[in-house]
Amino acid sequence: MTDQLTTTDWRRLLHDWDRQQSGYLRHREERFTAALDALDELVGDRLAAGGTVLDLACGPGSFGARVLERFPAASVVAVDMDPVLVAVGAGALGDADGRLRWVDADLRDPGWPQRLPVTQVDAVVSSTALHWLSAAQLAATYRRVAALLPAGGVLANADNMAHGLGQPALTRLSEAAERRRAEQAFGADGVPDWDAWWSAALAAPELAGAVAERERRNAAERGPEDHEPGTRLTSLRMHEAALAEAGFSEIGTVWQDHDDRVLLAVR
Repeated sequence: MTDQLTTTDWRRLLHDWDRQQSGYLRHREERFTAALDALDELVGDRLAAGGTVLDLACGPGSFGARVLERFPAASVVAVDMDPVLVAVGAGALGDADGRLRWVDADLRDPGWPQRLPVTQVDAVVSSTALHWLSAAQLAATYRRVAALLPAGGVLANADNMAHGLGQPALTRLSEAAERRRAEQAFGADGVPDWDAWWSAALAAPELAGAVAERERRNAAERGPEDHEPGTRLTSLRMHEAALAEAGFSEIGTVWQDHDDRVLLAVR
């Protein structure tokens, strides 16, 4: 292996991912903590006994890494369809001594649960990801998640969930707050925004194969149900309705900053 092929600082890429995400989400760590606190209270005994957490659309593994730190006996199955993000996460975090398993799967594919190395999990988490799904895809994902959880299992979805169509003032406040925090964060020296982070990641020599695969997947024809870039996020009410239809019994927001929320659902 040449020196050129061993130059990428994986942990730096993951660190910079966290920095750029926090630029858009001013209370990102607080949001993570709220979700982890909920898991600790509701399924902490299962995780302490070696339970499993599924991280949906995991990106480079930011949420999963925090789960492993908070629950030293637990394991994480991290699922994402982006080969670049999975490669960055695997390079930075490895397999955490066998506690972290990476799965290349697209949540839009009905068969993604069959690609998991487990048939049941104790909790499911997701962060800043499921808004990419259309309403129909989101509902189908929640149904598949429900089938993986036992009674008392929990889902914690930390994401931006839009206010309703009849709430233009609240929507305006959320959008204004997002603009202000992005301007403040990315005005600081060395804090990468989304485009800057991706430019650095795509230039990493070890990622050439993953980049080519990512481009191939992105060039594939979009389906009629796919979420259109630039459209409004799936609303909170739609998330709640889809979770109820999927069979979750208790559904509610346990943390909120404008339209940035942790939505918790109990199976």
